[in-house]
Parts: sequence; structure tokens; C-alpha cells
Amino acid sequence: MLHQGRILTHQRDFQYHIQYAVPVEIYRGDLHIDIGVLTAVDEGFVELQGTLYNRSLFTFVSRAGY
Repeated sequence: MLHQGRILTHQRDFQYHIQYAVPVEIYRGDLHIDIGVLTAVDEGFVELQGTLYNRSLFTFVSRAGY
């Protein structure tokens, strides 16, 4: 299991969050952008509630227990 506050970088981390509907918080630099449950992921993008986020531009943080 992943812990709250862990930054997601690996494909398996994103897949875990999708499979178990663990919330993810999204940042661009220090700016909070969004929070919610991921719906899809590939090598370049993450989809959260219908919005695509580029994996190289944003930081994805596990919010297990949110």
C-alpha cells in the first residue's frame, strides 16, 4: 500500500491508485491544481475526472485516507 503524501512516479503506482480508487492530489510546482480519483493513465498523461494532465508538467501526490 502507498502512504499519504508519496509522490507518484511509476506506472504501477498510478495503476494501484486507479484499481483501488485512492485519491490523488495534483500540483504544478507549489500550486495545488486538483484532487480526486484517477480514471486512466499512460506513459504521458493522467486522467482525473475527465481532465488530462501531462505527467512531465505536474506532480501527483497520493492522498490515501482523504
